[in-house]
Amino acid sequence: MKPFRFTLTFHILASLSALLVLTWILLSLISFKTAENDLYLMKGEEGKSLLASVGDLLPRPLTAPPPGSAADRYLAQLTKWKGYAGLLVVRDNGETVVSIKDKRGGDPQLYSVLLGGRPGFQVSRDGRYGRCYAPITDGGQIVGAGRLTFSLATEQQRLKEQRQLLLTYFTLDFLLLLLFGSYLLSRSVVVPIRRLLSATGRIAAGDLQGTVNVRGSTEVAELSNAFNLMVMALREKQEEVEEKVASLNRANAELREARNETVRSEKMASVGLLAAGMAHEIGTPLAAVMGYTDILADELSSDEEKSDYLRRIGEETRRIDRIVRGLLDFSRPRPAVREEVEVRSLFENIVELLGTQGVLKQLEVRIEAGAALPDIRADRHQLEQLLINLIMNARDAMPQGGTLSLIGRSDGDEVLMEVRDTGMGMPPEHLPLVFDPFFTTKEPGKGTGLGLAIAARIAESCGGRITVQSEVGKGSSFVLRIPHI
Repeated sequence: MKPFRFTLTFHILASLSALLVLTWILLSLISFKTAENDLYLMKGEEGKSLLASVGDLLPRPLTAPPPGSAADRYLAQLTKWKGYAGLLVVRDNGETVVSIKDKRGGDPQLYSVLLGGRPGFQVSRDGRYGRCYAPITDGGQIVGAGRLTFSLATEQQRLKEQRQLLLTYFTLDFLLLLLFGSYLLSRSVVVPIRRLLSATGRIAAGDLQGTVNVRGSTEVAELSNAFNLMVMALREKQEEVEEKVASLNRANAELREARNETVRSEKMASVGLLAAGMAHEIGTPLAAVMGYTDILADELSSDEEKSDYLRRIGEETRRIDRIVRGLLDFSRPRPAVREEVEVRSLFENIVELLGTQGVLKQLEVRIEAGAALPDIRADRHQLEQLLINLIMNARDAMPQGGTLSLIGRSDGDEVLMEVRDTGMGMPPEHLPLVFDPFFTTKEPGKGTGLGLAIAARIAESCGGRITVQSEVGKGSSFVLRIPHI
């Protein structure tokens, strides 16, 4: 009586299912916690910003805002903020100054802010509300503290939807694994093994048309037992078996490489979608912040100190807006529309465009591109954007003036377009990082670190590549290589 054995299909599907379940559980825990922390952090930062604005607008010494004042209007607008649940402002002695829909009174965290001056953010135990705490200062002294309470219902709903979506994906993935996995295993493994098992009987009878050497589950064990009867008869076929095994290994290696390439492509597509989604989510509240900043700037134009604060807020929000737009350009590059492009004409048009805008002031511009230089086939607008990014970086590297050279030359079947400056240059350790997103050597607020990353993406979309050489104190050289026509 043969011992009971599970089939090979069952073994493989059971192992893959267990691995898939464990992987999904781990990824779910990580993604859920990360998403929750990110949402709460964004909401907390928004609340802190609003609370800081309240503290700045309240009169000094700290008192309730007069009716019709800027602070009173701001508080009225604040109560319309989505998710608003309450506001409490107290003096340094604990006396309440402003209380709007907040009946809890003071709490230990609020008094801790009065004593230590450190802002904070808390989530209620039931997860329904978030509370931001911030000190209110006057001349560097803490004169009070504020607490802004807001609902986290929207964030909780978003997290719930993410969980449901992830569970749906897991269910579909699991069903696809069972259905298609069973079909593919039966077609590619079980059926061939059974056919080979049938062939072993013919080999034992003297028909040497096939070889096999496997061990494992029911079908594999039966095949192995049949193989043991043919060992002596198949010894002369050993070299042929080894050759076939090597061929299978090469095929498996090629399949693994193709699978890995597919996974890499899917990951890049997911990163692009995630970046575009994040940029959209950031852009919406950012537009509101910029709008309110402009409104307050008009209302407080007579107050130099507060106008300066609003100016700084406006500059930083516009900087974030530039980063968001650069992130969109990086994550969703425009499809290339290729046409024939003459390199020298391209250089001259860009120099004329930037020259009329005053970008090239204090710079000596040189164009070196012979008439015999072959044309290239690429998206002219994207090439202009790429070269403008390089020229702007070169201009920024020469704040006291210098020489900007635009050089075109042929190298084999490629056309080289070089942007060379005589600026400050870069140290060797920065060169491998210059095309990474968000890497920049400029001062905060002077650049987003996306210009060169976008330039590299454009170069790839045009079928070329871009390289850099630089030396501190002598300048930098960026070379774009594109096949000519």
